Amino acid sequence: MIQVRHYIKNWRSIMSKLQMFCFAYAGGSASFFDLIEKDLQEFDLVKIEYAGHGTRYKESCYQNFNELADDIYPLLKKQYSGNGYALFGYSMGTITLVEMLKRIVDDPGMREPSHVFLAAHEPHSKAELAEFTNDKLDEWIKNKTIKFGAVPEKLINNKSFWRMYLPLYRADYSIIGTYKFEELNLKVNIPATIFYSETDTPRTEMELWRDYFIGECEYFDFPGNHFFIQEHYQEMARIMNARMW
Repeated sequence: MIQVRHYIKNWRSIMSKLQMFCFAYAGGSASFFDLIEKDLQEFDLVKIEYAGHGTRYKESCYQNFNELADDIYPLLKKQYSGNGYALFGYSMGTITLVEMLKRIVDDPGMREPSHVFLAAHEPHSKAELAEFTNDKLDEWIKNKTIKFGAVPEKLINNKSFWRMYLPLYRADYSIIGTYKFEELNLKVNIPATIFYSETDTPRTEMELWRDYFIGECEYFDFPGNHFFIQEHYQEMARIMNARMW
């Protein structure tokens, strides 16, 4: 048994790592996944950057998720190695993930991912956001991001910070507000692992992912706020590494 394990370990090191395509939260950049990357030893992380965010800050933000997917999917295909892979979406990134899956299952040139990981977002339309005026949306965004723990305390009243980041949050939450999960035509047997915090998004809401992932679904509850990954990334990484072998 020891010899077999040693062989498997050596074989993994020789073979190309499995890819994991990562999609960030509203207002976030690809660097969000730097925290967990070092613990995802089984994967080669491909951290996708949204237009208008991070290294693509000079580009215009998206007007809707169709526009986002039309931009992101070619980037995913360009970086795809042709081997096994997984998808990981955090918060808004879960919507990006299912939009990628829609295109993947319709693309004869792409194999389906071996696993998907969804975190911190229930599959529930947020139509109320589309009804906000800009001022009301900005106020809601500030309160929400502060509650989520996404803003360091020293920056909460920093006008320069909000002048830079509020347009990103506004653009992302605007397209979230127009996204309709009830119109999402997706049912796949791909195994899904779903991370959440009961205090942020109740299990009953997260169970709705079973409408789209009709095969194996696992749920892991972590204490903390919306960004529970900041405290529990090592445990999440352990779970993710184990699901791919």
